Amino acid sequence: MSSHKRCMKHLVAIGLIVVCGLMLSGCSVVAKAAFGIEEIKFFDPRQVEAFNEEFRRVVDCTCVVATVAQVDSMIRLDLDTNMMQHRAQPVQVLYFDGDSLVFYHINCYTQSGFLSFDWNNYGSFGRFPPSPTVVSDPCGSMTLSHYRTCLPQLQSSTRYTVVIIWSNMLPKVARKAVQAVAANIGGRTDCTLVLVNTDQWWANYLRKSETNS
Repeated sequence: MSSHKRCMKHLVAIGLIVVCGLMLSGCSVVAKAAFGIEEIKFFDPRQVEAFNEEFRRVVDCTCVVATVAQVDSMIRLDLDTNMMQHRAQPVQVLYFDGDSLVFYHINCYTQSGFLSFDWNNYGSFGRFPPSPTVVSDPCGSMTLSHYRTCLPQLQSSTRYTVVIIWSNMLPKVARKAVQAVAANIGGRTDCTLVLVNTDQWWANYLRKSETNS
């Protein structure tokens, strides 16, 4: 099996979106409403910009809209199955100290109760940078330099670089992530926050999935 086909096969584990939300209850309608899961039928730049404006009122940040190719290359930083599944999640939080990843959290690990989610459910955001890291990277591919090969827009002149990868697929979860990070960063001047929207990738992925079904 080619690496490309292997990649796409594992990305079907995007069913993690379902695991993260719908399987937490016997009623998909209730779960969808509780977690705010949205299907992105097409890429809407106005919707993304409205969200970005909302974020900018909460915290000083740079906003980036990733292309389909950029997200594809980010997911394929290496072919480790687990890490590919993690990098394909709609909402992710990454803290880098220099080039090193020191904290990584994804939407699938935010559950704190029945039909509830909390980015601080491990108590991670009680310190700066947050800890412990929820997911370890056995391939060592999650450095800021690696991510910049996929997303050159991830520029920073400060010691810490915080990246929130988000999608309107999970707007409620994305808002909670920004709030948790904003509170954690506070008024620090040694930290750059970059918000990376992946709606173009999700619109493309869901359209292809619908066509092939």
